[in-house]
Amino acid sequence: MNESNKNNVSEFLLPNRKVRPLFLRALTIALIILGGLVATVIRYADQRAEESLLESLQNEERQVTVSMVQTVEQELFATTASLQYLVSLMERNLAESRPLENVAQTLLDFSATHPSFDQLRYLDVDGQEVVRVDSTADGARIVPEVELQDKSSRSYFQRALATKKGRVLVVPVQFNKERGILELPLKPVMRLATPVFDKEGNKVGVAVINYKVRVLLDRLFDAGKLATGSANILSLQGRWLMESRSIQPETYILNSPEDRSFVSQFPEEWGRIRERTAGSFRSENGLFTYRVLLPATLGQDTSINPISWTIPRAGSKGEGGWIVLSHLPPAQLESVLVASRLLPTASAQLALALLIFSMCWLIALQFAGNRLRMEALKSSARSDGLTGLVNRGEFDRNLRRAICLAERNSRAMGVVFIDVNEFKALNDAHGHASGDKVLIAIGKRLGMSCRGSDVAARLGGDEFAVILSELAGRSDARVAALAIAERMQQPLYLDHGEYRTSVSVGFAVYPEDGVSAEALLARADEKMYAEKALSRQAANA
Repeated sequence: MNESNKNNVSEFLLPNRKVRPLFLRALTIALIILGGLVATVIRYADQRAEESLLESLQNEERQVTVSMVQTVEQELFATTASLQYLVSLMERNLAESRPLENVAQTLLDFSATHPSFDQLRYLDVDGQEVVRVDSTADGARIVPEVELQDKSSRSYFQRALATKKGRVLVVPVQFNKERGILELPLKPVMRLATPVFDKEGNKVGVAVINYKVRVLLDRLFDAGKLATGSANILSLQGRWLMESRSIQPETYILNSPEDRSFVSQFPEEWGRIRERTAGSFRSENGLFTYRVLLPATLGQDTSINPISWTIPRAGSKGEGGWIVLSHLPPAQLESVLVASRLLPTASAQLALALLIFSMCWLIALQFAGNRLRMEALKSSARSDGLTGLVNRGEFDRNLRRAICLAERNSRAMGVVFIDVNEFKALNDAHGHASGDKVLIAIGKRLGMSCRGSDVAARLGGDEFAVILSELAGRSDARVAALAIAERMQQPLYLDHGEYRTSVSVGFAVYPEDGVSAEALLARADEKMYAEKALSRQAANA
C-alpha cells in the first residue's frame, strides 16, 4: 500500500484530518462503555445458561447412579433366584438314589449355563466340601474328592448354616482363598449361600455360589457409560473399591494407605456425601453425584418382590454396602460448561455485533498505517536502499532456495558476480553523488537484464550478483553473463558529462562448479577477479 492509498483510506474514514485526535478519543471511550455493557449482558446470559446446563447435567448423572444401583439389584435378584432354584434341585437330588452323583451333575449343568458363577459348592453341616464345580477357561469341571476342602472355619459358612430356611446370606466382595491362601491372580468374588434341607426338613448342608465380581463391575460400568463423569465405587468408609474400571485389591486384603483413599483426597466432599444417601453437588474439585447402595435395602423402591436376604453387618469395615459415585473433574466440567457460553442470546448477539463493528472501525483505521509501516520495514529488511535490488541477506536466502529447487528438479542454475571497474576513481574524481547515480543506473539495467525467475542483488559497494534459475546448461549462464556485461557498457549521462561503465563478470553453474552456496559464490568470485585481471593487463598493454 503506497502513500496515496493511505491518504484515500484516511479520507474515507475521517474526511476532516483535524478531528482525528478527538475522534480517536471519543471512539475509545465509546468502545469501553459499550464493551463493558456487552460484557455484563454476556456474563449474565452465560451464568444462566451455565446454571441450566449444570442442573441438567446433575439430573443425568443422578439417573446414571440410579441405573447402576438397579444393575446391582437385578444381578443380586437373579443370582439369589438362581441359588434358590439350584437348592430346590439339590434337595430333590438328595432324595434320589445316588444323591451325590446327581447333585454333582446338577451343579455341573448349572455352571455351564451360568458363566458368571466362579464356583458352585455343596458343603455338609460340618463345613466339608462334598461337591464342588469350578468354572475354568476350558469349561465347568467337577473338583476331584481329594481336592475338596474343609471350610468349617470360614465365617460365611458359619453364618449360612445359621440362616433360616428361605433366606440367602449375601457376603460382600472378598478375594477368593484356596486352602487358606489367596488365589492368584486375585479373584474378587461375592458369595451367596443358603442352607439345604432333606425331605424331613432337617438341615443337611449349605449351598454356596461364588459370583464373579468382575461380571458385576463390567455391567456397572456399562450402565455408567452414559455418565459424563467417571464411574467409581467406594466402600462405606470412603476407600476406593473400583476406580476407572480398576479394582483396588489392597482395599480388600490390606489396610490401604490413607493418602490413597477418597476421604484423604476429597475430605470436604466426603463430609457432604456422609450426610445423605444420595445427592449431587459441585465443589472446587468438580461435580460429584453419588448414591449409597445397601444390599439390605435393595428392591424396596422397585416392583420386584424383595427376597429375604441376610447381610453380614460389619459397619466398622464398611462391608455392608457401597457408594456408587460419578465424578466430573474441574477441567472436564469446565469444558462442558464452556459449550453453553458459545450460544449467547439474541440481544447479546446484537450487542456483540455492535462492539465488533466499532472495534473493526478503529482497527481498520490503525491497520492502514500499521500496514504501511510493516511493509516499509519488511522491504528495508530485504532490499538495498539505494538501488531497490535485494540485499545480501535476502540474496543468500534466495540462493539456497534456488539450489534446493535445482537439486529437487535435477536442473542447472547459476550465479553471476558483477564488479564495477574503476568505481573508486569515479567517486574520487566526481564525488559520491555521481557514484550513487552510477550504482542506481546499474541496478536498473541489471533488473532489465533478468528474467522473471532470476534474482538481482546488490551485495555491497560496487558489487552486484544475479541468481540464474532453471538453466539448460553452462552455455545459458555464459550468454546471460555476456548480455549483462554488454548492457552495462551503454553510456550514462552524469553532471560532468558522458560516462561509460565497465564491469567485470564471473559466473558459476550448479552442479558443475559446486553444490553449495559457498562453493558457487567462491567460484563466481574467482572468475570475476580473473576477468578483472585480464582487463587490467589489456589496458596496460
